[in-house]
Amino acid sequence: MEMKIQNNVLECGRNLEKSIDFDFYKTLFDPMRSEILKFLAIHGKKNTTEIAKNFTQDRSVISRHLELMNRYGILNKEKQNRSTFYEINKELVLEKFETTTNNLKELIQK
Repeated sequence: MEMKIQNNVLECGRNLEKSIDFDFYKTLFDPMRSEILKFLAIHGKKNTTEIAKNFTQDRSVISRHLELMNRYGILNKEKQNRSTFYEINKELVLEKFETTTNNLKELIQK
């Protein structure tokens, strides 16, 4: 009986890992990146300099956060001349939340 419970726990863990993109959410919910996301939600598309001047961290630190969020699709990036602009990729972020919600509903109802 104990082995069956362990197998169920392992299977549930595997299903949970498949259902949730943990790397995406870790990237999204980092405190600094959440602040950057709020800033962009309020102010819209901004370049790296405009974003960085609103935070106490060094511009290079902000740039690394922006690049990571771009890598996971949270932000869209557009180069214009010598500036790089970022904006929230609303469609992807909402799609991730919707997919996660649907996957969790399915997992819980099993």
